[in-house]
Amino acid sequence: MRSSGDNLTFGAGTQEKMERYRRQLLAAGWREPENQNLTGLHWRFFLQQTSLTAFVINLNGKADGVEVVYGYASTAFTRMAGDENALVQNGIFDEAINIREKVVIRVEMDEQMARARIQAMYRQFRFTEKDELLKLAKAKRKAFIDQIHAVLKPLGFKKKANEWTKLLEEDYYLKFQAQKSMFSDEYYFNIIIRRKAAMDGRDCFYRRIAPDDLYPMDWQAIAQETWDDFLNETVVHALKRLIHTPLYELGKAQDIWSHCACSRRQCETCWVEKNLWEDTV
Repeated sequence: MRSSGDNLTFGAGTQEKMERYRRQLLAAGWREPENQNLTGLHWRFFLQQTSLTAFVINLNGKADGVEVVYGYASTAFTRMAGDENALVQNGIFDEAINIREKVVIRVEMDEQMARARIQAMYRQFRFTEKDELLKLAKAKRKAFIDQIHAVLKPLGFKKKANEWTKLLEEDYYLKFQAQKSMFSDEYYFNIIIRRKAAMDGRDCFYRRIAPDDLYPMDWQAIAQETWDDFLNETVVHALKRLIHTPLYELGKAQDIWSHCACSRRQCETCWVEKNLWEDTV
């Protein structure tokens, strides 16, 4: 006997697809929140699984197709005073899905792949209780951070929490940060050069980087090959350049010296090229 999760099908043009998928989801037993805004292109659906978990399918209309973010989420927030009706009223937003994936449907072939992936996720965690779901999500986050560590450790970086640090010349150090967003379960990635004795903590160099210009980046929904390319190519290339180039040479490069946060007023001596700096002020 097929469960309601197995009944999910996709049809074929963004608004029409959104409406068709909505009808199919509702017919298969999914619920939409009472505050669903059907004039927008961000629709949320949920199907309660255990007393404190739900399977979530969120449709996001894009210029080139429909983005589907799906997975399992804890509904324990409904036990908190004032939030008892939050699920029914608002559903669950993308980054609040504890274990999630993303697929974009552009052409007919994408629909077959999306259906298979969503059904596989539905079956995999269907009877998982809230505590176990959160434990799995925690393990998934650790594996994500461990991927970064595996790439940076051979370069000589030491890990503390979600930061990796390597000493450079004299009392300067290089840092890579996986900075979690304050507003969502997403990350920013920062490269920093700082003087250890800097009194006000200002950076000599600061740059934010991301795969495909995703600021912030949903670490669960990004394609694995995109993430691997970002770590092994973009991050490693940028860090190796900073590690293997003497500071006095780095200080001549505009993409480095233009990021000085103290306008060269923090230190008595500075590796940033003075005449280049003064030419810009």
